[in-house]
Amino acid sequence: MIMDSAKIIKEKKEQMIEWAKTRDNIIRYERVVDILCDKDDSVTEETIKHVIEDLTEQHIAVVRDTDEGYDNGNADIENVVPADVNIGQRPMNVYNLMERLLNREIELSPDFQRNRNLWTPEQQSRLIESLMLKIPIPTFYFNASDDDKWKVIDGVQRLSAFENYLVGHINEQDECIKQPLTGLEYMTDFNGLTFDELPRQYVRRIKETPIVVYTVEKGTPDPIVYNIFQRINTGGLHLNSQEIRHALYVGKSTAMLRRLAESEEFLTVTQHSIDTERMTDCEYVNRFVAFTELKLTDYKGNIDGFLRMALKKVNDYDDINILRVERSFRRAMNYCQRIFGRYAFRKYNENWRRGPINKALFESWSYVFSHMTDEEMERLSNKNDILLKRFQKKLQNIDYINALKSGDQYSVVRRIEMTESVVREIL
Repeated sequence: MIMDSAKIIKEKKEQMIEWAKTRDNIIRYERVVDILCDKDDSVTEETIKHVIEDLTEQHIAVVRDTDEGYDNGNADIENVVPADVNIGQRPMNVYNLMERLLNREIELSPDFQRNRNLWTPEQQSRLIESLMLKIPIPTFYFNASDDDKWKVIDGVQRLSAFENYLVGHINEQDECIKQPLTGLEYMTDFNGLTFDELPRQYVRRIKETPIVVYTVEKGTPDPIVYNIFQRINTGGLHLNSQEIRHALYVGKSTAMLRRLAESEEFLTVTQHSIDTERMTDCEYVNRFVAFTELKLTDYKGNIDGFLRMALKKVNDYDDINILRVERSFRRAMNYCQRIFGRYAFRKYNENWRRGPINKALFESWSYVFSHMTDEEMERLSNKNDILLKRFQKKLQNIDYINALKSGDQYSVVRRIEMTESVVREIL
């Protein structure tokens, strides 16, 4: 049986290679899963992983399934007057930032931020070397609306270097461990030394180095802060919209998004196809929360503002309401899986060829299912074959297709109504 299984996988792998050869040696992750799972629902994630590794060795590029979305709408800053912007410059030196890092008064490694320590040890060491050489370093930007816990807008890699080399980390033995300098270009005699082992004059020079710090102060409206995050990101990897939202509203809501994005219910219904590296998975959960916890009338055509509003609201929830939202999400995902299976949140044609995960469909079905009773959901589950065919026909409706493509207020309401009509026809 094992030999038969291995033989089948080998044959399917050859099929994938032939497929990719006709497409510049590129194959979508989704296509790989489709071929492997054809007439076999027992294929594991481990098997998929091994097959992808084999394809890569054959110089076949496996492109991760991308979500299909719609326009995010316009920024919502037009109603904010310039006088509302409160950005200050604070006279500081490196030692001031070291103190804040030591006392955990800078949110350096929140879930929203790009990966820390993208810089190599050599790059981090050379930043410290720049301080010793009195070479000016770039400006830092913080969201200081909570003065006891600054959030980094720009400068996370430099701050990571400060923490690793100047402040240190406490190990299990309660020892403060600081990284030794390496790869220095000019002060090569100091390679291998830690900050504490440097000559006193250089320790003092580093600590006393003046730096330029701009802070977004309390009272600055959220849309302005959001816009600042978008404008000010000079690192190698700019924050995307969801990462910025996490930056602004880190708390109960963002912790909940992460838990639900990692839940078995979500991973199963999306077939592990949603990108996790740049928080796209959290964005999907964020959309569920927004469309189920806010009123449709709150949506004014700007999805970013709508999603931020939801996070802000959930941050004020007590534990009971957090649990209620989580249960609602898991329930909706379970029913989506039961009813749609591999077609959940996807467009599919008369030949049952499916497309990528569609954000508009995710929002629509999540909204509809969250407003249905358990009795209704059970009745619908028993008629899933009818629903699949009815929805397949709906996907050929030009009005519905157009409603899925736009993020304006009318289109969002219209597609939810049309999605719900499919259900009501069956019930």
